[in-house]
Amino acid sequence: MEKISYVFFVDFDGTITKTDVCETIIAKLAGPGWKEINKKWERKELSTLACAKETFKLFTRKDPEAFQEIVETVEVNEGFKAFVAYCQTKGYPIYILSDGYDYYIEYILNREGLTLPYYSNKLTFSADLEVATPHHSKDCGLCGVCKTALIQQLRKKAEKSIYIGDGSSDFCPAEKVDYVFAKKRLLNHCLSLGRQVYSFNNFKDILNQMQRLEEGQ
Repeated sequence: MEKISYVFFVDFDGTITKTDVCETIIAKLAGPGWKEINKKWERKELSTLACAKETFKLFTRKDPEAFQEIVETVEVNEGFKAFVAYCQTKGYPIYILSDGYDYYIEYILNREGLTLPYYSNKLTFSADLEVATPHHSKDCGLCGVCKTALIQQLRKKAEKSIYIGDGSSDFCPAEKVDYVFAKKRLLNHCLSLGRQVYSFNNFKDILNQMQRLEEGQ
């Protein structure tokens, strides 16, 4: 079977989108105390599931309409649609790996006219907000979505794997790929480890660097 040159694994919140969607929702709907809960998650004192359950207790509204009002304002990062078109032309697979929620990922992709495979946590609006983590690791369990396990599962046909991300849930998967595009916390993390990393602000930067990689520079 012919090998694929590159496969891309892309974070969603703050990477594909200009802002962290989940954090924006929490900031607008949760009462005081959510920042301390989030800091515990960043320090790995709470799992994603435990963090979500504790945070949702602070929400002043839990109806879909409240979420929708916020999600509708979220913008996709500059150059992302051009990046998707580039990958499709080249035959490079793209997988979205997110420790966020299917609800807003599905909505934003549909709004932008994009059909891409994604792996995320599941959010259900019922009498209360219910969270499911179908892609968590039984061995670790910190993240709702074990991006590392998914990369190992999905990268098999590609010669080189590339990760694009910005946050704490990207630390582990970024260590399992050939190339990393990073910003914010992920960039600082990679630099602290002394590993090669390409910084980016938007997907135009990534497209420019990919051209150089393909030319062997």
